[in-house]
Amino acid sequence: MKRAIFPLPVFILPEGATKLRIFEQRYLDMVKEAAKDNTGFVLCTYQHETEFNLPNLGCLMQINDFNQDDSGQLLIDVYAQAAVTIHNPFQDKNMLRYADVEAVIEPVWYKKIPLDQNNALLSETLRSVFASQPDLSALYPTPQYDDLAWVAARWLEILPISLVKKQQLAFESNFENLLTFLHTLINTEFTD
Repeated sequence: MKRAIFPLPVFILPEGATKLRIFEQRYLDMVKEAAKDNTGFVLCTYQHETEFNLPNLGCLMQINDFNQDDSGQLLIDVYAQAAVTIHNPFQDKNMLRYADVEAVIEPVWYKKIPLDQNNALLSETLRSVFASQPDLSALYPTPQYDDLAWVAARWLEILPISLVKKQQLAFESNFENLLTFLHTLINTEFTD
């Protein structure tokens, strides 16, 4: 399937949500098309030194809500439906990128994993962070704090670490390494 591609310095995984400010005309057109046809668009990280600055993976985004900020710019709340591979990119006359995309299970560890006692702190601290951040919490009307993969993915999205490090942890590491990293960080920052 062909979809518009929106490269940004944003890291998102399946079932993630974010708010985007849309102001360039080509992306306003993209949102209009995606909303009209209910097809969504692909959000991916901006990659230097690749064709059209696109990586091989992104997320198919569903638009959940529209709004305007105080200056009149469009704000959209989006939800990552699935990871997709990006193939055969091209640009239209307005410099909007498009590509063929195909749903994939990425990261390979992202499947429902019941939360166990060993990982309860990850869930509890994420719940606390969401409670202290109403804008973030509002993006997740039904958080899945009992799903370890969901909890790990949300931590990876919100942590203030580089996009490169996030991509390494999500796609080049195994789930146990990711959990070890998260436990080390959370134990250091959130416990006495």
